[in-house]
Amino acid sequence: MVTIQDIAKHAGVSAATVSRVINNSGYASTAARAAVEKAVVDLNYVPNRQAQNLRRGATRNLGIITSSLNDTVLARIEPFMQFAHEADYTTTLFNTNHEPKREIEALDRLKGQELDGIFIIYRVNEWTVIEPYLRFGPIVTLHNVDDEKVDIPSVFVDHYDGYRLILDDLWLNGARSFINIFGSETGINTKRRIQAYYDFCKKHNLTPHAIEPYLNVHDPKNIQRIITLLDNMEEKPDAIIAHSDQVASFFVSHYHRLGVRMPEDVAVVGFDNLIISHLMNFTSVDYSIEEQGRNACRLLLNHLENQQYEQVPLNFKLVKRGTTK
Repeated sequence: MVTIQDIAKHAGVSAATVSRVINNSGYASTAARAAVEKAVVDLNYVPNRQAQNLRRGATRNLGIITSSLNDTVLARIEPFMQFAHEADYTTTLFNTNHEPKREIEALDRLKGQELDGIFIIYRVNEWTVIEPYLRFGPIVTLHNVDDEKVDIPSVFVDHYDGYRLILDDLWLNGARSFINIFGSETGINTKRRIQAYYDFCKKHNLTPHAIEPYLNVHDPKNIQRIITLLDNMEEKPDAIIAHSDQVASFFVSHYHRLGVRMPEDVAVVGFDNLIISHLMNFTSVDYSIEEQGRNACRLLLNHLENQQYEQVPLNFKLVKRGTTK
């Protein structure tokens, strides 16, 4: 491996001069700089970034932990990475595949000073397991941290408000029978959406439909099960609300193939306002999930840098397209 001493000998200058040129710090004459730059090329020198980071006491690398990868996760990861890159940080993605051990291995990278900070999108372990790692560096999360003893900053937004936007608009436009398709039954977003639905039904004296058959709907097999269930209903719903645009797209595509008119026969609404909702022209809720990723990076950098980044407020907006009135 080529060292700074090798570069200095080849260029005929001191090691200190080589260091100043390579790190662009301190004075070096034009001739010395040219000699060092030529030696770097001649010897094919590659700086040891890990050693440099150890000397600085920072890796300038941020970790991203998620238990799975889907469209909404990726929509947050990309802006996070871009914001980190603009601040001269690299990023490392850890997909735990819902395995607690893998999440611990990723957190151990923070403990081992291989990461400066971590953004947890979807966690597996309990907060009491994650919280002790704060002593090794900043951690931010997408979750609602519901443990008062755990001080982990979050970019969480309450999906209750977004779900009520959908329900209230559908009601104003004549819908009276709703089928809600939910994600993970243990997720706080699912719980808040269910609460919004129950409160809505109470307000309008409606009997809520059963929740259990429509929980944990993610993969195509489960989505097809729900489609078959709805197709076999004698009394069809006025509206279908899916927990994500990806899930909503299956229903929109299915009804197009059957010739079911949207919104005349049934309204369909997604959640996230990803590009697929625009391309397939269905209504969705926007809550700036890309900005969630940037806000998470801002929170980490506020711990790591002298500069303070302001959080961008996140608001729900119903983006109406061809599948609702």
